[in-house]
Amino acid sequence: MDILAVFVLASLIGAFMIVRVILWTTNRAAESAVTRYFKASEHILETGEPPPEWIAPPLHRRIFSTAPAAVTNKEVLERLNDLSRFFEQCSFFEDEWTREQMLAQLSTIRERWMKSDFA
Repeated sequence: MDILAVFVLASLIGAFMIVRVILWTTNRAAESAVTRYFKASEHILETGEPPPEWIAPPLHRRIFSTAPAAVTNKEVLERLNDLSRFFEQCSFFEDEWTREQMLAQLSTIRERWMKSDFA
């Protein structure tokens, strides 16, 4: 009976540790994504240009693809649209007015970017 109790206790501790690692990893990934979105928006609003990581072609395209490695305007605009969708649903704004201002600025920048070339 003692061996069974030790096995159950060890299993519970192991399961608890696995859950803790999963939660820690998930929280860290979510925090990283949110930070990336806010840093990208800060760069866009300050400079009016896409962040450097948006212009650099993905590694898999540079290595494995025969297609041109350059990022197209369409891809940059898609990333800006993703950013706008994130801010439409984001709960990190102190009030709705701030969110509307951010989205209005991003919309203005989107219109300007539609006329320019980033490649």
